[in-house]
Amino acid sequence: MRTFELPDLGEGLPDAEIVRWLVSEGDDLTLDQPMVEMETAKAVVEVPSPFTAKVAKLHGHAGDVIDVGAPLVTFGSGVSANQTAQASVAEQDDKPTDAATVVGAVQVGNQIVTESVSAVIKALAKKLKVDLTQVIGTGKNGDISQADVKQAKKDGKLIDPKSTNSVSAPISTLTSTMTNNNSNENPLDFKASPAVRAHAHRLDIALSNCVATGKKATITKSDVDLALKQPALNHPVSFSTPAPTVAAPIVSITSGLPTIQASVEPQTVRGVRGVRRAMAMGMAKSHAIVVPTTLMEDADITTWPKQDSLARYVRALVFASKTEPALNCWFDGEKFERLIHPNVHVGIAIDSPDGLYVPVVHNADTKDATQVRVRVQELRQKIESKGLKQDDQQGATITLSNFGSIAGRYGSPVVSPPQVAILGTGRFRNELKLTAKGIENRKMLPLSLTFDHRACTGGEAARFLAAVIEDLQKSV
Repeated sequence: MRTFELPDLGEGLPDAEIVRWLVSEGDDLTLDQPMVEMETAKAVVEVPSPFTAKVAKLHGHAGDVIDVGAPLVTFGSGVSANQTAQASVAEQDDKPTDAATVVGAVQVGNQIVTESVSAVIKALAKKLKVDLTQVIGTGKNGDISQADVKQAKKDGKLIDPKSTNSVSAPISTLTSTMTNNNSNENPLDFKASPAVRAHAHRLDIALSNCVATGKKATITKSDVDLALKQPALNHPVSFSTPAPTVAAPIVSITSGLPTIQASVEPQTVRGVRGVRRAMAMGMAKSHAIVVPTTLMEDADITTWPKQDSLARYVRALVFASKTEPALNCWFDGEKFERLIHPNVHVGIAIDSPDGLYVPVVHNADTKDATQVRVRVQELRQKIESKGLKQDDQQGATITLSNFGSIAGRYGSPVVSPPQVAILGTGRFRNELKLTAKGIENRKMLPLSLTFDHRACTGGEAARFLAAVIEDLQKSV
């Protein structure tokens, strides 16, 4: 018996949450075979088997948080690679040809079709709205070819609009629908990325109720969101057993109209996991050690041409960091050491349903507005797809929080140590101001600069903020 402990997944985090087991107890695994999907604060990661062996025990269930170094899988007797290969060959030789014995198989024309149907063929069938169950394959070994699909289009073998089946989903999805056995759904029957599976898990949506619209019949995040909006398909299967809820008393609502009986149930309490947990830990650390002070001022941006405001904020931070380097630094409160950085790496606070991400635009002082815009867009896409890497979130020397894009004029942003400063930009406003030309309507941008007073003096922070304003008030 050998016990495999959860390793550091390269994120520098103390634990990870089980999203979904890809194997079961008693399974024979091969080296590097994916065993489980684990969600850290930053991404969903597949953990492979460290060797070829039989699974004796799985430690934990979906939703459980496993500490790094804690038992994850216990293996029993080992199986050599040679034995595994021989078993695989024997299994292929002994595989029955009867459709009834093929798990996930469905009769299509004169053949048995499983996931062997090419993704290209499925995509073509979806585009032409052809019902693959009516297509007779003329290719090698009875495979369906593109010509077969096109001919079926001409023959009118199209999907019945009233049918619940759709070629946009994998063939195994059709089987699940026809058997109407969602309670025994196998998530591996559906094509979806780990991030999409995690999203479906959080929303408690079965992949069998998602109509795939992605490339090669892959289920996307928007497909899961659409399934959530379908009343008849909501929550057909639960990935994990929710905590019991107690219904509140029924309330009678009357207003001269027929009485309406309304029942309200409290939401299930869920533990803070993943990104939100990392955010909570970071905020607690900042509160414990940083001595924050906030300066607030406005910048007159009336003369701005039409442009990307976020890229302009980054430029202003770079200008101020070169003017007053004391805020573009790290501070070690235990050794009382400051490290002033020659380059400017700007962390961008980005809000998401999962929590707060702060990816980094590295070497922002060497990038123009277009390059900054492209980089920020790349980081946003990585967040949406849960593809953000550890390197994408490390090394920030100063942070920008553009909360005004949602709401808010001024704030007191939280410094993330070892950084010593964060700039918050509020919502634009129009204001009447007295100028040399009289009273004019000016466009004003609220600014809030929070700094760690252990590492910076008030004068340094004020000069930094003045430099930010100076750059923002330039017309180009």
